[in-house]
Amino acid sequence: MTLARPAIRKAHIEMVPLIDSFFLLLAFFISSVLSLSMIGGLPIELPSVAKTVKLDPKDLVVITVTRDRQLQLDGQAVSLSGMTARLKADPRAASLRIAVRADRLVSAGQLLEVLGAVRGAGVHRVGLIANPTAEPSLP
Repeated sequence: MTLARPAIRKAHIEMVPLIDSFFLLLAFFISSVLSLSMIGGLPIELPSVAKTVKLDPKDLVVITVTRDRQLQLDGQAVSLSGMTARLKADPRAASLRIAVRADRLVSAGQLLEVLGAVRGAGVHRVGLIANPTAEPSLP
């Protein structure tokens, strides 16, 4: 009497889990790249200056002003009075370093309103963010 031998199957690699893991890695990579590009916040066109100083971004509180007078404080939309209240409530207000990113079309009056509100909150270390250029361009 002869017994039937079971058929010998070749070993193979399952492709579906491998493809799933690659798609998960791709989705993670795309989402992390998109979140990094949104750090800038509101789209503005910075003015250019001849000489700039590099500052460490982790030591700064950034205020963004658009040409439409929209304000952001560290990436969160605020009003002028709300920004002053948040800065006053910060226990580090006296030692804070503020950097203002203002669009080149923002008027001097609007920029002075923002700077006055920052000073009114008790913050005295304020600077402006600009794009560096090789030479100054005056009209």
